[in-house]
Amino acid sequence: MKKRVICLLAALCIVLTGAAWAVDFQDVTARHGMVSSAHELASRAGVEILQKGGNAIDAAVATMLALNVVEPNASGIGGGGFMVVRFAATGEVVFLDYRETAPASATKDLFASEQAKAEKWSVLGGRSVGVPGQVLGMFTALEKYGTLSFAQVAEPAIRLAEEGFEVHPMQTGIIADNFEKMAAYNDLDRSAFFEGGLPIEAGKTLRQPGLAKSFRLLAEQGPDAFYRGPLGEAVVASVNASGGAMTMKDLQGYAVKVGEPVQGSYRGYQIFSTPPASSGGTHIIQLLNIMETFPVSSWRHNQPQHLHTLAEAMKLVFADRGKYMADTAFVNVPLRGLTSKEYAAKLAGKIKSDAVMVDVEADYPWTYDNQKAMAYVGGTDDQHISTSHFSVVDAKGNIVASTNTVNYFFGSGVVVPEYGFVLNNQMDDFSSDPQSVNAPEPGKRPLSSMSPSVVLDPQGRPFMTIGAAGAWRIITAVSQIIMNVVDFGMTMDEAIEQPRIFTYASGGKRGPLRMEDAIDPDVAALLEWRGHNVEVQPRGGYYGTAQGILFVDGVMHGGADSRRLGVPVGY
Repeated sequence: MKKRVICLLAALCIVLTGAAWAVDFQDVTARHGMVSSAHELASRAGVEILQKGGNAIDAAVATMLALNVVEPNASGIGGGGFMVVRFAATGEVVFLDYRETAPASATKDLFASEQAKAEKWSVLGGRSVGVPGQVLGMFTALEKYGTLSFAQVAEPAIRLAEEGFEVHPMQTGIIADNFEKMAAYNDLDRSAFFEGGLPIEAGKTLRQPGLAKSFRLLAEQGPDAFYRGPLGEAVVASVNASGGAMTMKDLQGYAVKVGEPVQGSYRGYQIFSTPPASSGGTHIIQLLNIMETFPVSSWRHNQPQHLHTLAEAMKLVFADRGKYMADTAFVNVPLRGLTSKEYAAKLAGKIKSDAVMVDVEADYPWTYDNQKAMAYVGGTDDQHISTSHFSVVDAKGNIVASTNTVNYFFGSGVVVPEYGFVLNNQMDDFSSDPQSVNAPEPGKRPLSSMSPSVVLDPQGRPFMTIGAAGAWRIITAVSQIIMNVVDFGMTMDEAIEQPRIFTYASGGKRGPLRMEDAIDPDVAALLEWRGHNVEVQPRGGYYGTAQGILFVDGVMHGGADSRRLGVPVGY
């Protein structure tokens, strides 16, 4: 016992000296409007629309389209996503769900066979493609809340697609990493992403005339071009030619959901985020509720007590996510229980400062919910690192947070010929277990972790808009960023750039405690000594890539993740 105490004190002395880690934190500031996205050219496209008199919703659609051009691997009209909008005039917050849905051909056992697993049906080719929702999501947002036409907001993206942009080495690397699946489903000689059968080189100009043609068709014909016209016919043909079974009826039956976000609070700050079919908002609130019971601000940031408690809380949250979270159109989910302060206090009581949980079962949030308890099998296969988030604020103070995806980088690997957009492989976010409530069914939305969020200060004023890419790590990244600002007083960019951790529980057992190598190695050693199964990894997109805007004394402060090519732009 004496030896253990001496070792602990020695380790603490090492930890308190801190690690040598330096990043150039630099908020971009503006007073009139701002867009923070994963690529500077997309941010500039959104700001261009703001400067032409568009509102935040107009700019959001412009940014979304431009991201399709400059990050075709991560999001686009072949995918789907979520949007949270706060209106300055009324304070109302609305949620738009244009997540992909399973086609009518989907069955619960679609991915259960050994053949399906061996041939990776859920991630490669036509069987992996969900019915895309982003096009109808954009038009719904514009028609309900925008001030400009689709043709007007699409102008910057069409220009980018036709004139092209310089390819970054990171983008060449992503294309190269996905060469095999792209080659399996596309004629590389006709692909904009390849030259002479090889990935387009960094420094070259990437032009996408097919994508520009798609946007022009949408400007001329509206969403019918996609759901009833030539774009949709091309989607169906591409899906079916690559092993899937989709029909025009699947596209014609797609609907956007408009409703209320999930709500919670952290130390008096109000949080508005995504309800199911995203698990993200609910479990961000749950994680922050647990952490709210601890004196986080009195701890040293990213030091042992802070990271130990945070890791234990993450395990409890993901244990519940795996058991209870699903599409609420198909099953009752105890959302009130999962976001209850009382339930969080119960879970926090399981966290011990001197012990590490190895066996981590889901608890029972039904006690704190007003629905009849249900027993069911949860589960999801959400493990990718793709997706793209952006945040927008206009001169009137309207706020948009939006996260969009084609799931894996380059999705299913299928690029629609002639029109140049990537088709998602969102069907992989369903469970391969036919008994799971997250098994594929016609019209069901697969479970997501995307969490575009808006945060108000204790006086009800806009405080932050934040979101991230990175599958399960979206939940943990957004939570850590919010705590970095609220508990540790960081600026927006400083909060985003901090090294992060991630862990989870699944099947009743803990996962590894993964942490970026920018965290003090002595902290990692002490956590491992304490009993955590630590895995140190290089700093990168695995831990989520975030973009956000923080309001400080009426000034917008933008931050964007250097783990991606993120850049905020304001005026």
